Amino acid sequence: MSELLSARIQAQATKLGLNHLANHLPELVKRADDQEMGYLDFLDLITAEEVGMKDDNRFRNALRVSSCV
Repeated sequence: MSELLSARIQAQATKLGLNHLANHLPELVKRADDQEMGYLDFLDLITAEEVGMKDDNRFRNALRVSSCV
């Protein structure tokens, strides 16, 4: 993937709040290449990773708030 394309995807992911994608794009692309994923499989990987990270963050924040009470 070209540097320009990578930078553009990372910038757009950041604007959309897809921080995991923005921060881990090269690793995600490598996984997709290694596993010879199609487009839909790659989109599934990206969205699953984002949902997982957001759920983890929500859980950590809930723990932090509950320990402060």
